[in-house]
Amino acid sequence: MHFFIDENISHHIANALNHLAKLCSENHTVMHARDVNGGPGMQDDVWLEQLKQSDKSWVIVSKDRFQKGNREKFVFENCGITTINLGNDWKNVKAWETALRLIEWWPTISKEVLDTPGPTHYDLPCKKPTKLKGRKKAAK
Repeated sequence: MHFFIDENISHHIANALNHLAKLCSENHTVMHARDVNGGPGMQDDVWLEQLKQSDKSWVIVSKDRFQKGNREKFVFENCGITTINLGNDWKNVKAWETALRLIEWWPTISKEVLDTPGPTHYDLPCKKPTKLKGRKKAAK
């Protein structure tokens, strides 16, 4: 599985998660938007289309909330790619705690995305509860 870390999360965290993922048996790759897109600032609908056209299975991790406007929300909801949304409780969390919380969540995230067929949307709380809850998205 390939994880796409959106620009609103530090590329340093994405790099750290990628290094840590190499220690696990799941063989995940974690890439930051800047690395996938060749730099900052690419429009969401452009990189989403690139991920959709890729022969890789992607999961998008973002703090975006996907609610800037109806068009963007629609594009993310109907992209056919699993999305993990870091909710409002992540908004004022500093980099070290963000990294720590994502690492804490990683085994659950990994298992869930591997065990759940088809695109799913997850709202990831900052504090880890006992179970990650998601809802199925329309398959494309």
